[in-house]
Amino acid sequence: MDPKCLHHHICLVTFLPNFTCQAERELQPWIAKDDDLGQQMWRINQRIVKLIAELIRNHDIAESLVILASNPDLLLRATDGMLVDGETCTLPQLELLEVTARAIQPVLDWGESGQSVADGLTNLLKVMLFATLSSNWASIRVCLCRLPATVRCVSHPSAHVRALSTSVLRDIMYAGSVKPSAKQAADVNGIHNPAYQYLSISISDWKADIEKCLMWEANSRLENGMSAQFLDTAARELGCTISV
Repeated sequence: MDPKCLHHHICLVTFLPNFTCQAERELQPWIAKDDDLGQQMWRINQRIVKLIAELIRNHDIAESLVILASNPDLLLRATDGMLVDGETCTLPQLELLEVTARAIQPVLDWGESGQSVADGLTNLLKVMLFATLSSNWASIRVCLCRLPATVRCVSHPSAHVRALSTSVLRDIMYAGSVKPSAKQAADVNGIHNPAYQYLSISISDWKADIEKCLMWEANSRLENGMSAQFLDTAARELGCTISV
C-alpha cells in the first residue's frame, strides 16, 4: 500500500470510533422547530448524516462499514426525521439510505466476511419489527422502519425528494436481488461480528414489501381525499403492481 494511502487509512480507522461516540452524543431528535436553537440542532444533524453517508460511500475502508454497520442505533437515529419537514431536512436522510443500499453489493463481494456487515446495513432499511396496518380495504403486516417512510416521500411536494425516494426504493430492490452466502460471516480485518441479531438480507423479500407499502400508502391517501398519482408512477417505474 502506498505510504500516503496507508497513513490516510490509519487516520480514518483511528478517527471512526471517536466519531461514532461524538455523533451519538450530538445527534438530536428530528423535531420541527422554527427558533434559532432548532435550526442549529438541524444543522448539526445534517452534518452528521452527511459525514456518515460519506463514510459508507467509501467502500475501500472496510473498518468504516464494519463499525457503522455494527451501530444500528446511530444509523436509525440519523434517519428518524425523514417526514418531519421539507426538502432540506429530508434529502440528506434519503441520501444516507441510498448509499447504504448501494453499499450492500460491494460488501457482499468480500465473501463470507461481508455477510454480517451487509445485514447490519440492511438493518437500517428494514428491521425485524412488525405491526398490523388496517384500513377499510385490507389488513397487512409490514416491516416498520425506513421503508414506509421512504414510500411516503414518493408523494413529497419536492420533485427532488420524489425522485430520490424512488431511486432509494430501486436500490433497495436491487440489493434484495443479490444472493449472499448462507454461511455466517467471519471477522473482517480482526473486527468481530456484532453480538446482536440482524435481519438477514438473504431472507428479505424486498419487492413484495415495497409493493405492500406502496399499496397501503396509496389506499391511505385515497381514503383521505389525496392523490396517489406519484405512487402509481413510482410503482410502474419499479415494476411493482399495486391495486387501488
